[in-house]
Amino acid sequence: MLKENRRVKITKLLLMDSFLHLLAEKPMPHITVKAICEDADLNRSTYYQYYADPYDQMAKLKASIIEEMTSYTELPQEEHTSKEAALYAVIKKTLDYMDSKKEMFRILLCNNGDISLQKDIQSIFAQKLVPVYFNPSTNKTALQEFIFISSGCFGIIYYWLSIDTQIPTEELTEQITHFVKKFLR
Repeated sequence: MLKENRRVKITKLLLMDSFLHLLAEKPMPHITVKAICEDADLNRSTYYQYYADPYDQMAKLKASIIEEMTSYTELPQEEHTSKEAALYAVIKKTLDYMDSKKEMFRILLCNNGDISLQKDIQSIFAQKLVPVYFNPSTNKTALQEFIFISSGCFGIIYYWLSIDTQIPTEELTEQITHFVKKFLR
């Protein structure tokens, strides 16, 4: 993949900021290319160089988030010394990533109520934790347990994002890890 030049990056950033700004104010079906361009102070032809429409822009944003989050939460093998260490590391890295982009996640998950992004984030948890923490070959209900636990964890994260608390990611990671370990006893 070719590196984007600075002007392209700035243009895309302006378009994304305008898109998120509008998404914070109104639901997705009411967002238009015209409104995004007016907010970004760019013309429509510039917009169409990067996106087909707001739905395409949303899809590209979600794909970018999932790609970034997946790479951000990669764990070196030595961190897998225990199930608890792997659990803590994945949760902590995910929360740190979300905290670094808290306003964007608040808009996408709380204001917009996008369930598909929530499912994608839970899939990342599944990719990282199911092989380490849950063993489907010895426990036939492992996947259902994971879905139950990850939904609860996501509920806590959603609450953290939606009320804009100042709970540090370390403290929230400890709370979530405690709940998960308590359930798995």
